Amino acid sequence: MTQPPVVPPSRPRPRRRAGALAAGAAAIALVAGGVGGVTGAVVAHREDAATSSDAAKGSLEAVAERALPSVVTIRIADSSGKPIGTGSGFVLRADGYIVTNYHVAKAPGSDQLKVLFQDGSQIDASVAGADSSYDLAVLKVDRKGLIPLLLGDSRALQVGAPVVAVGAPLGLQGSVTSGIVSALNRPVITKGGGSGGDDSGGSGDSGNSDAETSDAAYLDAIQTDAAINHGNSGGPLLNLQGQVVGVNTAIASATENGGSIGLGFAIPANQVRRTTDQLIRKGQADHPVIGISFDTEYAGEGVKVTQVQTGGPAAQAGIKPDDVITKIDGQNVRGTADFIVALRSKAVGSRVTLMVVSESREHLVSVVTAASGK
Repeated sequence: MTQPPVVPPSRPRPRRRAGALAAGAAAIALVAGGVGGVTGAVVAHREDAATSSDAAKGSLEAVAERALPSVVTIRIADSSGKPIGTGSGFVLRADGYIVTNYHVAKAPGSDQLKVLFQDGSQIDASVAGADSSYDLAVLKVDRKGLIPLLLGDSRALQVGAPVVAVGAPLGLQGSVTSGIVSALNRPVITKGGGSGGDDSGGSGDSGNSDAETSDAAYLDAIQTDAAINHGNSGGPLLNLQGQVVGVNTAIASATENGGSIGLGFAIPANQVRRTTDQLIRKGQADHPVIGISFDTEYAGEGVKVTQVQTGGPAAQAGIKPDDVITKIDGQNVRGTADFIVALRSKAVGSRVTLMVVSESREHLVSVVTAASGK
């Protein structure tokens, strides 16, 4: 399955490329895999993946030994049963809940999903809930007693920390790669998991960054140099304690369909925990908003407010049209992508602090996020 290129918001300007990955620098692609290639080597690879109980705690071997039984390959087929792609996932709960990406679970043309376990057994899966904005989905299989992986605290990650990626790149089930966290809070905008929409995040001409009119995912991503390739989508990124610190989602590549060049991106575990909990409980996830629209032609630092929703969180906090927001929780805002990514990484009902320039006066404003549509 060939995924379309993934690009930053429409009308990119040079000043904003420091905040969001630029299409001119590298092609960003979702990493669900196409059918074919080296899938014939899967059986031999699985049989050779023997683990050792002698692996030292905290070693790469120990992480792999712990993770492999809980990491699955997801086979995607159309309504006739014809295979159209593969992805990865991992067991979240012993009663049959499995985490993967939205663009795996809801791949264009997909109608049937099968989960393949490390022991070679497979089972049909249904989608318990999926959210394109966070590119996350939870699958349900009718099997008990699965071994879940634990979600760690992605806020504790530091640049340079060792990490391990597990999944099925190019259909090679149970592949393990290692590397480091090469950057944190990397704004990454992915597109291609749903039915279309404005890749500016719903901004259109009005610049309404709170609008939920697009299937683009705005990720406050973990960047890693652990090798991630097509087929790794939805697999775990783990620390040396064997905890999931992210869900592997996208890569930057020198060409549209190229492989790993050491620039992989994962959804942070804290976002995964919050979103998957909502998907399991109610089939959908909440999206934090503050009720403002942006001027998409604004060329200065930060983002310029054009509209403020009456009675919304921003209005209640005193934000007005023509105000400029330059920081969110101390993080510099270089453009709309930066702001949307930072805001969507928050929980609904959380308090965020904005640095606002109003009539040439800079001041801090505290805003409590609301749920989209409320």
